[in-house]
Amino acid sequence: MKIVVPEVQISSDCGFRPDIDIFKRKGFGERLANLVENSGGSPVVALDSGWGEGKSTFIKMWRGYLENHREPEMISIYFDAFENDYQKDPFLTLASEIYQLIKVKDEETKTRFKDKAAKAAKSLFRGALKVSVKVGTAGLVDGSAVDVAEKEISNLVADQVDDLIKERFEHAEKDKLALKEFRNYLSDFASEINGGKPIVFIIDELDRCKPDFALELLEQVKHLFSVQGITFLLVTNREQLEESIKSKYGQGIDPTNYLHKFINVWLTMPRASSEYDDHGCQFLKNALSSMKEENEVILNNESVSVLNDIVKFYQPSFREIERILSYFSIINNMLGSQQYTENYQYIIAMVCYLKACQPNCLKLVNGKLNYSYIIDAARLDEIGSSESYSSLQYVNKLVRFDLADEDTRKQMLEEKEIQMVRMGHTPQNLLKTISSWLSEINPG
Repeated sequence: MKIVVPEVQISSDCGFRPDIDIFKRKGFGERLANLVENSGGSPVVALDSGWGEGKSTFIKMWRGYLENHREPEMISIYFDAFENDYQKDPFLTLASEIYQLIKVKDEETKTRFKDKAAKAAKSLFRGALKVSVKVGTAGLVDGSAVDVAEKEISNLVADQVDDLIKERFEHAEKDKLALKEFRNYLSDFASEINGGKPIVFIIDELDRCKPDFALELLEQVKHLFSVQGITFLLVTNREQLEESIKSKYGQGIDPTNYLHKFINVWLTMPRASSEYDDHGCQFLKNALSSMKEENEVILNNESVSVLNDIVKFYQPSFREIERILSYFSIINNMLGSQQYTENYQYIIAMVCYLKACQPNCLKLVNGKLNYSYIIDAARLDEIGSSESYSSLQYVNKLVRFDLADEDTRKQMLEEKEIQMVRMGHTPQNLLKTISSWLSEINPG
């Protein structure tokens, strides 16, 4: 059994193919496309979803749908902000992505685009008072664009600072005009390149960027690139993005109001979690199937049933489910052809969950596991008596039995809270034993 869930292979033209679109998000994708097409103007739309909830997979399918399975089709640009947050200047980074839409042989358009972008870039550089300092001297380096911190500026001789400020004043009107001309040109360019249909510029992984880069990217999108004919779709985790804002500007700022300045519409990625339609359980089923070798049979299949209930109850992210399955695969491969009793299988499932999502509760204190840590982390007291989680109710009893003193264990057996037919015998330290199998193994 594979230890890592294989990555879903999504071709550029597959769209919402049923075997790939396991959560049936095609309808949401169609509505999102209609929103972009019919909104007019230059809206900035944000798609909010938690970490590891399949945002990037959805976007790959959606792009294929826009360009190959929709009438009228739409051009889209994909930009991974996290992969590019080493860049010092978001303006040139974004402009270069749009530049790629120009046909190879269209030299005239390429020249005009580069000219407008270059003038706008120079204006931005002057506006930020970006200067460069020769190493070991106070002279300026011609043609470079290295940022200088405030302490470096203070080291410049007075007349150099005066020259910088004077240049800023002298070019103020020219810079404003250059930025305005770039926006006007960009709107005309978008209309010409796509026949009047909107271009969708997708910025993914915004929440994973360095705060400075993410926020400057937002500002430049709104002030320079958000023009008629281009709709921006920001794919992010709103909560994490708001933390970036507080990291940059301090806890006193209201991040919600800050984002309202740049984002017109917030949408949330749908995730079903009803008893009969649970995306987490669907993902677990598909991921487990992709990890199994051909004709492989999982002997300890009671663990899989408990994992299904665990996913329903705890609603872990898809990324967390992948980690849970990695630990399960490790144990499954270690056991080989050995089939364990039911109580072992139940505890195996719970250990895989705790190891992936609440690892601290499995740390030994004076050589023992702490009962209250595990109960709190696993929220076992919240399970209640619902028949939907009968396997977790039994896990709750097993955990209590496993970590209890001898008198409590005896009482539980007498009251038949633990079924001997299920136990076979009354082993101790199941949690500690199974956890120890994984103690030195940490996949991804």
